[in-house]
Amino acid sequence: MSIKHALLVLMLDEPSSASQLQTKFEETIGIWQLNIGQVTQTIQRLQRDGLVETAGTAISSNGRTVDTFQLTPAGREEITTWFNSPVTITLSERDELVTKIAIAEARGIDVIPLLDTQRNTVMAELRTLNKSSRDLPQNRNTQRLLVEKRIFELEAQARWLDRIEALDK
Repeated sequence: MSIKHALLVLMLDEPSSASQLQTKFEETIGIWQLNIGQVTQTIQRLQRDGLVETAGTAISSNGRTVDTFQLTPAGREEITTWFNSPVTITLSERDELVTKIAIAEARGIDVIPLLDTQRNTVMAELRTLNKSSRDLPQNRNTQRLLVEKRIFELEAQARWLDRIEALDK
């Protein structure tokens, strides 16, 4: 997940302090929390990269004076580029399941029990997620997006396991 880009988008409408960005992030995303250190470090990197600049100061909820930050033209351009770029997943050489199966095959270990164990785990998680998804609102909230994505990933993994089992040794 790109915290950098999320924070940039949260500054689109108005300058914000680090604590305001932390609160906006948690209200918007809903399930991931950022600590203030993550937000502050990210803002520092965004400043270094010329994507945000200090906008002024504000009084925080605890009465302290804090810096506020706003997007630069380069920051606005970065948001546009981010939204227009696909999220890609590279062919991973470090997939644990692929590694297990490949090593088992190379060592002459029967992979069918391994595949069955994985398939049973996948199916159990699918049942749980399908059941829990019934109680979620039918909109694009973060929880719904995550559950739906995970369901499709598990369904794909189940199909993949069937395909691997059907391959020759």
